Amino acid sequence: MSESSETPKILEQMSKSNSAKARGRSSRQQQNARRRIAVIVALFLPVLAGVLFLAYQQRLSQVGLSALRQENQQLNLTLSSQTTQLQQLQRDLAEAPQAVPVDESSLRQLESNFDAEIGRLRQQLAAVQSQQLSTAAEPSLDWKLQEAEYLLGLASQKLLLEADTRSAIALLEDADAGLLASGNNRVYATREAISAELLQLRNVEAIDRQGLYLHIGILATQLANVEMLSSMRQNFENRRAREAQSVEVGTSSGSDSAATGWLDASLDFLGSVFVWRKRQESSVAMLAPGSESVIRQNLQLMLEQAQLALLMRDNEVYQRSLGKCLEWIRLHVATDTPAAQLVVDGLLELRAMDIDPLLPSLGQSLDSIRQVIASGRPAGL
Repeated sequence: MSESSETPKILEQMSKSNSAKARGRSSRQQQNARRRIAVIVALFLPVLAGVLFLAYQQRLSQVGLSALRQENQQLNLTLSSQTTQLQQLQRDLAEAPQAVPVDESSLRQLESNFDAEIGRLRQQLAAVQSQQLSTAAEPSLDWKLQEAEYLLGLASQKLLLEADTRSAIALLEDADAGLLASGNNRVYATREAISAELLQLRNVEAIDRQGLYLHIGILATQLANVEMLSSMRQNFENRRAREAQSVEVGTSSGSDSAATGWLDASLDFLGSVFVWRKRQESSVAMLAPGSESVIRQNLQLMLEQAQLALLMRDNEVYQRSLGKCLEWIRLHVATDTPAAQLVVDGLLELRAMDIDPLLPSLGQSLDSIRQVIASGRPAGL
């Protein structure tokens, strides 16, 4: 009884275990099927994407190809139209040219105007030639008046700006000769004025400014070598020291002979050194040693100032510079020497000259010739 009761239980357990095994097998098969489907889908997706991309590219190619076909058709149409136009042009060129009507009335009018102008110019040329032939026998010399006016103006400029009397005289003489050659009877007053001005200019003493400038430069060179009073005093002191030393040496030989020799030597020394002359300046003019260069430089500057005044025709500065130079020479230079006396004489000679004399005016002759020229001009000019 016990075995029959346990049999259903065993069978029930076996059926349960068989059903559990069956369910485990079916679940494993389902999982494997899902895995296979996932792998197939993963492999199919790239293929599908590639197919889609190729389809898209093919569509784009078809669109581009259709556009190219349309453009090709348009080009063919354009080429055909151009070919037609070219053939038409060739046919037009092959045909004979037709005559174009031209209006020659304006050209004929212009030609007639040119002919009239040429005729008028020929008449004027004939009139000028006839006038030249009529005046060839009696040439006009009125241009001599213009030349004389120019020469007189140039002479006035030479006289006022450069004080060149020689050039002014030469220009006045040329102007007078031109007036004489003109044969005009109205230039008598002008020639009279020129004669009076020539007489005044010839009475003016001509100044050789270049020669005076060089003369002042030579005196400045000589003045640089003259002996100054301070140098004479220095020479006197040196000589007195040497004589005193010689007297001291001589006194050691004997008392009587030494005294006599000392007295004779002193008298000889004084007679050889001192030169008796009358001086008006005070003893303050004897400057200290070392100031000779300053005095010589100041004298040089005074002479250069006189040269500049000579070129500028400033007689006041010229006279003042030379006078001041003479004053300094009398104060600081030994004027009893031949070199200094030569410089003083030259400066006195230069100072006696007037470098800016009063010059006559040439206005009368200029006014006269201008009046003559104005009176000979036609009215309205």
